[in-house]
Amino acid sequence: MDLTQGDIKKQLIGMAVPAGTGLLFYTLYNVVDTFYAGLISTEAIAGLSISYPLYFILLAFAVGFGQGTTALVSIAIGKKKFNEAIKIHTQALVITLLVSIAIGLTTFLLSRPVFLYFGAEGIFLNNGLRYIKVLSIGAPIFIVSFVVNSLLYAQGDTKKNRNALIISFFINLIFSPFLSLGYGPFPALGTLGIALATVISQLFHFFFLSYYAIRSPLFKYFNYNYIWLETKFVLRILRQSIPSSMNMFMIAVGFFIMQKFVTSYGASASAAYGIALRIEQIILLPAIGFSSALLSMVGQNFGSKNFDRIYEAFLISLRLSMTMMIFGALVLIFAGERIASFFSRDSEVIIIAGSYLFMVAFLAFIYQVIDRCDSVLSGLRKPSVNVFYTFIRLVFLPPFVIYLFSETLEKGLIGIWWAIFFTNLLGSVFVFFHMKYLFKRESGILIN
Repeated sequence: MDLTQGDIKKQLIGMAVPAGTGLLFYTLYNVVDTFYAGLISTEAIAGLSISYPLYFILLAFAVGFGQGTTALVSIAIGKKKFNEAIKIHTQALVITLLVSIAIGLTTFLLSRPVFLYFGAEGIFLNNGLRYIKVLSIGAPIFIVSFVVNSLLYAQGDTKKNRNALIISFFINLIFSPFLSLGYGPFPALGTLGIALATVISQLFHFFFLSYYAIRSPLFKYFNYNYIWLETKFVLRILRQSIPSSMNMFMIAVGFFIMQKFVTSYGASASAAYGIALRIEQIILLPAIGFSSALLSMVGQNFGSKNFDRIYEAFLISLRLSMTMMIFGALVLIFAGERIASFFSRDSEVIIIAGSYLFMVAFLAFIYQVIDRCDSVLSGLRKPSVNVFYTFIRLVFLPPFVIYLFSETLEKGLIGIWWAIFFTNLLGSVFVFFHMKYLFKRESGILIN
């Protein structure tokens, strides 16, 4: 799809809706693993939970290299340098394959010492190891799939990944009970079976996307000589992808910081926070698709130096995502506690979760500004700016602001919620004005 011309609103919606739908099924995909682990035992759920930090490392590299490659390929498409676009993608695939093998091997070898550090032992430890070691072996499939998909995203095609994720979800849904709980000729493999079902579905995801990537218009420019790495392309890919991966790491670190402060208020607070985060993620999902859509739009138009179109796409995507959040905000304000009650019968947990979700009703609008600015900055090849402000709002500021609200102002747990709101509000202001400055420097156009 040529994103340098045509109806911007129609193109953004056409890309965002499939991308958002795909993310929904990816979220449900992970829910399936948790559901079947719960049918096995409490130790099985704990094993999956303790695997999350290492799994997030794999996800961070997958998302980082996927977004980085999408940006670079879309920029080359905008310049009408189609040979360069497919060359960048091919080199990114080779680099990602090598990196994913190294990362998979690292998580495989470090899993036992990491789990022991977190206090896992006995059946709890074994369940975690059986799960993460299989995922580590399958890491190249999982991570490379994101980069394969970047060729489609850069051309404005988000439907293929949506379809792949929907089918992968059902494959995982079917294989998980057979391999984990056992049925007929299938032995009960526990968390090992859950991991195997996940890798099988990821393998399908990889081949499905590869089939359509090869059939995409850009692939006709492919040359086998492009697999030989060239320094200038390697550096360009790493400069774009590593910051995007680091951005994901900062989000993970920020999550653990918040979890530490919340846990100090007891088990009910920790449980409520975990429940509320899942609800928050679902509410935000419909608008997240605009991040991928805007990145592709900005990349192609940056390549063609069509800055007016970038400016318009930014404003349209921001308005659309803000409008979508109005409905989500109303749901959280008036039904937050009711939704939380589906996950817990503990009245204290429900009330605490409801108080967090009330704050998220307002925070959701701030996230739209941050996410749209992130897409523009990545499309302008400035991903390191995203990392800096993610670090500021999620890692550096929270301890100070939480202390101010919770201790100095004596707001307790509620103070943590509003500290989250304030740090993100501050971060959104800074990243917006920095984005404006960089955009004006590149184009001479001022965003009002």
